[in-house]
Amino acid sequence: MEKIFKTNDLSLTAFLLTKGVNLLDIITEDQSRFIFLLSDPEKCELLRNDFMNNSTAPAQELFSKREMLISEIKQRTRK
Repeated sequence: MEKIFKTNDLSLTAFLLTKGVNLLDIITEDQSRFIFLLSDPEKCELLRNDFMNNSTAPAQELFSKREMLISEIKQRTRK
């Protein structure tokens, strides 16, 4: 069974994607709550600490990942 990292934090998820973690799925709990499932939980934990300590990431890529996630969420709420 594959280990996964779960979060409902959109900004953290965009940061993790920017740092090379793979998005496995997005679970819809209700119209306004989503859970992001990501690969490599050990790496995610380390990167979450970096994120909480104001680590940097390329702005253009970070915003691109964030917009991709928002687009995916909007598509799921239309279904």
